[in-house]
Amino acid sequence: MEVTRPASLLIGQRELPLPVYFPSISSVKTALRPEDYLQVLSSLVGLNGQFLVSAFDLAAIGNPDRVTEMLRSAREAGAVTLMDSGNYESFWKDAQSGWTQAAFHKVLGTYSFDLAFGFDEQHPPTDFSEHVALVVARWREDQAAAGDCLIVPIVHGTADALPTLCGAVVAETGVPMIAVPERRLGDGVISRAQAVGAIRRELNKQGRYVALHLLGTGNPISIALYAAMGADSFDGLEWCQTVVVHDTALLFHLSQADFFAGQTRWSDAGLSFHARTLAHNLEFYSVWMQGLRTAMLNGTVSDFCRYNFPDRIFRQCATAFGWQ
Repeated sequence: MEVTRPASLLIGQRELPLPVYFPSISSVKTALRPEDYLQVLSSLVGLNGQFLVSAFDLAAIGNPDRVTEMLRSAREAGAVTLMDSGNYESFWKDAQSGWTQAAFHKVLGTYSFDLAFGFDEQHPPTDFSEHVALVVARWREDQAAAGDCLIVPIVHGTADALPTLCGAVVAETGVPMIAVPERRLGDGVISRAQAVGAIRRELNKQGRYVALHLLGTGNPISIALYAAMGADSFDGLEWCQTVVVHDTALLFHLSQADFFAGQTRWSDAGLSFHARTLAHNLEFYSVWMQGLRTAMLNGTVSDFCRYNFPDRIFRQCATAFGWQ
């Protein structure tokens, strides 16, 4: 049975377009507070219709009512909201001992989201069956605590093991989406893209379309390459850590945003440096993802990459993946 990627994924009563990029909000390695980024994203839903927030950061916010209102406003405006497990932030802040599944469930019960990643185990068992059983058990516990919010399991493992692990977890849970960290797919972008292709082939054996999310993927060129190989959903901090050049899709240091401010109308909007740079980036991602979706629907994703990638990068991809 041939399985084809749909144009969108139904999350509750909301249509999530595929492929899709979730700008991430995090307190780690970013310049502003999570609530400041949330304010920007919730006020620019027209530019970007979805975003990710960390459960760990939500638990630390002193004014939950303000956050609740921003989330409510964004969702009413049509945004699809995604909550991360918080394990990324707890690791970098050396707070793993205090960040438990029970703490995660408390945040799940405090805020309303459309979907959330499950509370993932960073060092799962080496035995295949035990690994699958752990992920499935965690997913069931998280889903029971999440109510109407869809829990998306995260699978950690080696690049070679991930395809069968993902297939087994999907078969046990029946989820419409599964997630893996990009860093688990291999060392280089070519090997990672090949690993995405292997996962996609395994997922398609389910006889229905299962969306694949890559955690920590926010580079536009990587997004397009991985989407071409079968990934559907992405999140990353690049939108707030760097500045993207609209005509090359290349990323520069955030402080160099002055060099590219004239590429959008936001430079004349009377905004602060950070606000106009974030809006500049969000506008790029909106156009980039829409173009990528159109190419996917038309079966012209290699042409999208040919037109938008730097020549050297496209030639290497064409050679590696047999693009004509």
